[in-house]
Amino acid sequence: MMNGLRRQIKEVLERELGVRGNKILEEFLNSKKEELSEEKIEDLEDRVFEKVKENYGIERAEEIVDSIKKIRLSNQLEESRESSKSRIQCQSRYEVLKELGNVCLNLNQLKEAENYFGKMFEISEELGREKMIIDSLVSEAELYLVMDELSKVEENVRKIIELSKESGDRVMEGEGIKLAGIIAWRKGDHQEGMNYLNDSLEIFKERGLKEKTASVYRELGDLHVDAEDYEKGVEYYEKAAEIFGAAEMFYERTNMLLEIGIILSEIEENGAIEYLQLAEEESLENSFFDFAAWSSLNLGEIYLEKNRCEKAEEKSRKALELFEKIGDKHGEGGAKLTLGRLIAGRGELLEAEIVLKDAINIFRKLGLPESEAEARYRLAEVQKEESKRNQAEANLEEALKIYDSLDITEMKEDIEKKLADLTK
Repeated sequence: MMNGLRRQIKEVLERELGVRGNKILEEFLNSKKEELSEEKIEDLEDRVFEKVKENYGIERAEEIVDSIKKIRLSNQLEESRESSKSRIQCQSRYEVLKELGNVCLNLNQLKEAENYFGKMFEISEELGREKMIIDSLVSEAELYLVMDELSKVEENVRKIIELSKESGDRVMEGEGIKLAGIIAWRKGDHQEGMNYLNDSLEIFKERGLKEKTASVYRELGDLHVDAEDYEKGVEYYEKAAEIFGAAEMFYERTNMLLEIGIILSEIEENGAIEYLQLAEEESLENSFFDFAAWSSLNLGEIYLEKNRCEKAEEKSRKALELFEKIGDKHGEGGAKLTLGRLIAGRGELLEAEIVLKDAINIFRKLGLPESEAEARYRLAEVQKEESKRNQAEANLEEALKIYDSLDITEMKEDIEKKLADLTK
């Protein structure tokens, strides 16, 4: 069986990383004949995480490691079927099912996750362990939120709160109340959602649970941003970032800093540059290259709007380098779009045309029509300067079709004016 595990893991690493993946495995094993024990697979997961994080960022690392974890845990589950059905074995099986469900949820394998969480619930009922029953209901509810099956979430939440009150488990009651708040918000009742979330916040704060407190602040921030109350949303995000940092949850903290910077830039409030610089700095310190890249790109766009072209180019090129490093084509397209505008602005039209065409190709392949339309609009401006009137007209017409399909009126009117000027 262990040799079978090794073959499956080798296939995952080769599929995801090619030759580099096989090299990581061989270097870890030191010998092509060495077998993989479960303990050794866990050590390999740590090694893969560090190696992939260094080169592709934390999200890619987590995805690949979760694929390996799924192989290890599936093997554990299979072996547990052959074991005795003592209470200890059942509890162990329960823990494996929970971890497998979470791994499948992370990998967006939602039906598999639902199956594992359902089996968790069955075991918890067989054992008659109330805490385990509540825990399995929470896992299912979080999955149903991702699946947007709100009626199922509501049913689980009612049971979670009821059972938690009966057992006097205030923390799990807080989890249920938090979920109730998210449901209310998803249904459009922001006030009720906020009330529930604040109730859960008080429970978690009373017990000094930093991670749970910060997660509720983040939900409250999301709720207010969704309601377009950006000032209050930023206030909650700032609290979440502070507490995530105190809990040494640096990935979550950096995510919040980046969100704050982006929101402040969009509503043209002061402080956007400071937050994005902080997000960029902390991302690089922790090798969160995905966040570092988006921080750099947003800084580049802000500097471009402020006509600080040297800083804009520095940040945009840094973003492009990072996006290429981690293989993020969406980000790469965005960086090339910003760079194309910059290069065109200083009169280097041929290079700008090449870069903007690259951006268009990326956005088209990714199925990002609005980004493609903007890139075509910018390319048309360059081609007009180059006296390539027919090509400029063709790109404006393509951009107009896209904006028309997306019903973006403002851009449609602008393009129609430019087309009229071109065809005079």
